[in-house]
Amino acid sequence: MNIALLMGFSPQLRTVAELLEGAGFRCRVFETGRELIHRVSQELYDMLLIDDALPDLPALEVVRAVRSARSRDVPIILLAADNSEDKLVDALDAGADDYVCRPLNARVLMARITALRRRVTGERVRQGLVVQAGPYQLNSMGRFATLHGERIAMTPKEFDLAMMLFSNVGRVLAAERIQQAIWRHELPPLSRALAGLISRLRKTLRIGVANGIVITVVYAHGYRLDVLEESIAPRLPKPPTRATMPDPSGS
Repeated sequence: MNIALLMGFSPQLRTVAELLEGAGFRCRVFETGRELIHRVSQELYDMLLIDDALPDLPALEVVRAVRSARSRDVPIILLAADNSEDKLVDALDAGADDYVCRPLNARVLMARITALRRRVTGERVRQGLVVQAGPYQLNSMGRFATLHGERIAMTPKEFDLAMMLFSNVGRVLAAERIQQAIWRHELPPLSRALAGLISRLRKTLRIGVANGIVITVVYAHGYRLDVLEESIAPRLPKPPTRATMPDPSGS
């Protein structure tokens, strides 16, 4: 999971970044709102954590700008010192998905991240934007896969093939059908292009018994993707044992 962290020059910046990285997340740190707004229009992030005390722009202005950018559906958690009802309503109205007050409690923050991630993933699955099978998720918007929450980059043909197979778990897909979908025409009888693409997909996604997914060659017919254990689920990071992050105010 790739998280963008915008906390300006907050003394808690390093603590939060270490917490996220220790939980297995990739964390990209930004110091200014303008920098984050620029990057989210070019890069994909799974979640944004934005502090309300920024050196250049109001935090709510950053939230609104992100919502109007290409990544407008990215989940956003606002980190704030004010726990008043008005501030909470303003944050949600601006487009934030959740609101966490300082001083930050490590377990609470991790629980909020996990819950928001689960909720957003469920919504995308219902909308057909994410395909799930075993510990894998395929994101049709970003055209990438995740395995146990780890993002995996794929070539266009690898992703198209994966979407076909993962959308038809347990079904045999004829080689001719796959060829038409990937190459827009049937390949010559002796072509090894499809077999080669299947092999590369197995390697790219680390498909195999260890990850609960196998691709089987069905002789004279095509290919079938099977989930070995339907109970396999993404390994969500466990909340750390630290109770409360240090409050820079000393209170």
